[in-house]
Amino acid sequence: MAQRRGSSPTADPTPEAGASPLQTAEAEPLWTSGRECWVFRADRPDQLCGHHARLIASALAPGESLRYLLYSPLFDASDGPFAVGGRPGSHAVAITPERLLVSRDPHSDAESRSVSSIDLAAISTLEIGCALALGWFVVRFGDPQAEGSRTVLFGNLGARHFREIVNIYRRSRSAPAERAAGTQWSQVWAGVPPYLLSELEPLIEPDERPLAVLHSPERWTRRKRLFRHRPVCVAPAGLLLVTSLGVLWAVSEPRLTPDLVSFGVNVTVARWDQVLDAGIGTRVVHEAAMGVLRFLVGARRAPLELEVPFDAREVHAAEDIVQLVAAWRGRP
Repeated sequence: MAQRRGSSPTADPTPEAGASPLQTAEAEPLWTSGRECWVFRADRPDQLCGHHARLIASALAPGESLRYLLYSPLFDASDGPFAVGGRPGSHAVAITPERLLVSRDPHSDAESRSVSSIDLAAISTLEIGCALALGWFVVRFGDPQAEGSRTVLFGNLGARHFREIVNIYRRSRSAPAERAAGTQWSQVWAGVPPYLLSELEPLIEPDERPLAVLHSPERWTRRKRLFRHRPVCVAPAGLLLVTSLGVLWAVSEPRLTPDLVSFGVNVTVARWDQVLDAGIGTRVVHEAAMGVLRFLVGARRAPLELEVPFDAREVHAAEDIVQLVAAWRGRP
């Protein structure tokens, strides 16, 4: 019989597929509901709540250092905007010089606790976003064995800790720009909607240089519904940044009608070493055609594709980004 969510049963955990084996059986941790009030940073695994201290400590190699470690309490949600899916549970997330560790306690006998170890070099993209009180952190990865993802849903007030994980990952490898940055950040941010700016600006490092920018304006068409032609959003507002540290793609949640406010924003980041290719194509949505910039990121055997819509005014900016990526990958 499943125990109510909110308690932390004491059965021995078994790792999920792709999770690291638990190597030690330490003393039983103090009981925790998993419903602590906020996301917090810890300096050592033994400062984490509940079973996460043992899960993270068992996954660390001898002498492996922690660059950042956080605890995220249980958040009652299983999905969100942008097809973000997750499983309720408390989590700990650690980043080391070479790996990302994600532990999960479902606080239920119906599922086992687990800890996953993901090489930083195997990460295709990281996503971080928010919609009202809900925040999310998604890591998508591919290695010689399999590809997959891990999602942490959290209260949005803890976003700054997850942003620090993203920033450390982005700083861990950069590509020297082959051309000088001709744009200042003040020019990049000019005219950017505030809801996109508030999610993008905290991810920019002090010495990061903008190399190219592609604005993706909101686009609407009309579609007949219930004997009336109603507006339909075919492309939400977004902004693509190509910088000295990689690619950032911020997009808002599509609005249902032009007079409603969009509350959700998702930011996808990819390091330069994960950018495989870029090209220009066309996408048709509800009979409305638009240009799209397609990015391939991640492992070549199973790359992820990012599509960035743009209008005719931005075609030269899109072509510039394609040339920049081709130069970086060493192709003519």
